[in-house]
Amino acid sequence: MVQYREDYFEDCKALIESNYPYRNHVNKFIEYLSLPEVHLADTPREISKETVKKCIGYYHQKGEINSRKTMESHLESIKSFYDYLSRTGKWVDIFSDLDYSDFKDTIVKMYGLSEPIERGFFKCSDIQKILITLDDVIDSFEISSAGIRDEERYLQRIILRLFIKLTLIAPAKRNVITAIIRADIGNDFKKLRINDVEMNIPCGLSRDLKSAIRYAEKKNGSVIKENDNIFEFIYRYKGKFKGESLNAWFFNMNQDFDIIKGGKSKKSLAVEPIRNTAIKMMVNNMVNPILISRVSGIKLSIIEATYYPQTWRAEYNEDLNKSINRAIAQNDYYCYI
Repeated sequence: MVQYREDYFEDCKALIESNYPYRNHVNKFIEYLSLPEVHLADTPREISKETVKKCIGYYHQKGEINSRKTMESHLESIKSFYDYLSRTGKWVDIFSDLDYSDFKDTIVKMYGLSEPIERGFFKCSDIQKILITLDDVIDSFEISSAGIRDEERYLQRIILRLFIKLTLIAPAKRNVITAIIRADIGNDFKKLRINDVEMNIPCGLSRDLKSAIRYAEKKNGSVIKENDNIFEFIYRYKGKFKGESLNAWFFNMNQDFDIIKGGKSKKSLAVEPIRNTAIKMMVNNMVNPILISRVSGIKLSIIEATYYPQTWRAEYNEDLNKSINRAIAQNDYYCYI
């Protein structure tokens, strides 16, 4: 494994330079495997997902991995290492057959890691500017004269636009949005099934989905299948899509267009406030928290404790899907989707 690590560092210099924690965390992983009581550095066949869990537990006991964020950084680094080993035929990818989101949640519960604090909200006017800017730069892009880097940025913005608009009509967690498959979207691109709720897809977003999929089908040389992940399929011809990349793409867009005031001075810009903004606007519109809970996946007790007075008593007798879609359509940004 030590030699594999050196090959990875040498062959993936550009990747590691742009993702500086990778080197540190992969080194930590190899150090753990080399411990006398572990002794797996020379026996890659015996390394499994359970080994990774125990590695995180080891560094948690040492006080070096105490939060979900640090754990995810450690896990992403090891996954990148195994992506390389699999891609080059050096070894199999031990992460290929798991639900990555569930795997992370299991580790968080296993070691009691701290969850991240919600990252605030955006103004509705900012949301509108983001959507208008993305529409303008994507629609005006000239693919025939674009270089490789320009085309990469174009593809990132296509995916970012879809993610933002989908989050605004269905404010679920990032990993839920990025797990949407073709079968979750109706054949006419007018309905989306998410968190067991059927959401209406506005005409603009329907157009964006069709356009992005057609573009990807042409680039991939294949037609999308019902069980294909939407985001992975669209990005496939460029590489492996990672939900964590959305923050970097969002940050890069704001660096180019300076939409979020003060954002250019930051080192990163998270997409989570987009979801928070959609939820907050539903609350401001006096939407029943039961509806918000169903579409967002957040426990009703948490929504009530966060947004509503103690005297609030939620009652619900209406048709679920109609009520949620009516509530989403009340938001000021809806006409831009």
